[in-house]
Amino acid sequence: MKQEMLEVIEANKPLSFEDYGELASYDSHFADTATQLEEREVQFSIKDSAQHILNEVNEALDRIRSGTYGKCVDTGEDIPYDRLEVLPYAKRTVNAQEKFDELADSIPQTELSFSTTIDDQRGDYRLQTVDELQQEHGNSSYRTK
Repeated sequence: MKQEMLEVIEANKPLSFEDYGELASYDSHFADTATQLEEREVQFSIKDSAQHILNEVNEALDRIRSGTYGKCVDTGEDIPYDRLEVLPYAKRTVNAQEKFDELADSIPQTELSFSTTIDDQRGDYRLQTVDELQQEHGNSSYRTK
């Protein structure tokens, strides 16, 4: 499984415009560029999934070496053989995994923003935020409140 994931990662390295036979991105029709960008997005997604599985497999190999493979990392209970047969890198029993997933889903996700709060105090006033630069130099997307 580890070798398989390494091959998937290698096979899904992002393509450049040159890989499509173009000299530069401006050589393409916008529809071709959109198709290429979509293909790159799919490649990134496949590569990310394979990387996640590879990390899980490596953790399972570490558990084999330490003698804890087949034991739930949360409860210490034996993970059923059927589960390990289907998901060899499983590190939790089904019940423990459900609890883990519920807890992860219950943690509120804060929405990240690149905007700077009005009361932001910096030690060095020579530093400017993106918002300050946009206000000073103009940007069609900048809105004052």
